[in-house]
Amino acid sequence: MKCPKCGTDLPDSSQLCTKCGSEVSQNFNYSNMENELLNTVLEEEAINGMSEKSMLYQQQEPDDDDYEEEFYGKESKKQPGRLAAALLTSAAVFAGAVFFLRTFPTEITYKKIESEYQNCLKLMSQKDYEEAAKYVERLLDEDAENLEYLALKNTICEKTGSSKSQMKVLKKIIAADADNYAAYEQLLQLYLAKDNLNEIKKMSEDAPNAAIAAMLKAYLVDAPYLELTPGVYDTIQELVITSEGGHEIYYTLDGSSPKENGTLYTGPILLEQDHFYTVKAVCKNSRGSYGDESFGEYQIGINAVRPTPAEIEQPAVYPDAGEYSTPQMINIDVPIGYQAYYSWSLGTELTPQNGTLFVGGISMPEGDSTLSVIVTDGNGNSSPVKQVAYSYQP
Repeated sequence: MKCPKCGTDLPDSSQLCTKCGSEVSQNFNYSNMENELLNTVLEEEAINGMSEKSMLYQQQEPDDDDYEEEFYGKESKKQPGRLAAALLTSAAVFAGAVFFLRTFPTEITYKKIESEYQNCLKLMSQKDYEEAAKYVERLLDEDAENLEYLALKNTICEKTGSSKSQMKVLKKIIAADADNYAAYEQLLQLYLAKDNLNEIKKMSEDAPNAAIAAMLKAYLVDAPYLELTPGVYDTIQELVITSEGGHEIYYTLDGSSPKENGTLYTGPILLEQDHFYTVKAVCKNSRGSYGDESFGEYQIGINAVRPTPAEIEQPAVYPDAGEYSTPQMINIDVPIGYQAYYSWSLGTELTPQNGTLFVGGISMPEGDSTLSVIVTDGNGNSSPVKQVAYSYQP
């Protein structure tokens, strides 16, 4: 610094001029200010997890020759630039930290899933399907629509004989992959095993392409047609039964099941005078699958005596027992002049006194349920109870 009186150059620490003896005032040390400012920035960066090496600039000592220019002429421009660089560096490091925090858990999750997948395959190869099922459930918790995981569960269900669970899995596979021909084939076989033609028919109607529709329709069987309109006739009649698909027809005349007790139809059936007939007929295709039953009652002659309901094996209930995913109305074939009663309770024997009178379609309740049905003539005679199990899962 210089003496303000005589201009003599003096050390920064001088308090008196060595030449004129005047008192020298201490000026503000800008170099110290810069050092303190830079140290403050470094401390803030260290708190935020940054090191001194991450700075985009290094602290520099000013040259003695351009000291005045450095801190008087450029100070207003230099300091904001350095601060801006520090802030940009902080932002870059913060972004990197966020990326790391997001990526690190993802890698852990991937390794965990891969480990569970390999464990599942290993257990399946050892035929330990019960333990393998636990791992595949964890995989599906991570990705419920993953076709590979669903295929593993389908195989486990098949190996363990869990047909109900397998049906649900196959439906999920079809929902995720509508053109999965193999899934339709497997689901078809499960429905055939349960004789659930209603679901096969529904699948055929909703088939995504012609190949799957043709495969399903090959297993569908039409209901036979009773050419003679059911009702009361004065004289002997002939009953003709036809099949649109040219399938074999089996029939009964006493209301019993044509699948179990049916006679092969070979030509017109003579309905004799003064008889009452409860006709049931069903078609059977070359694969051994049955279609829906047809039903009709015929009273031939005014003196025909109807058999009591006890002589009829069981009342007919539609649709058949099985699993359904759409709303269904249940109907009962009630003989002319008789009444039907039903109940959803299993613990009590069904009678006209504790049952509900059937007057029309019954809504199928959601979940698993069993419908009990009887037919009565009003004189104390009732048919055997027919029970039909339904599972409605919307």
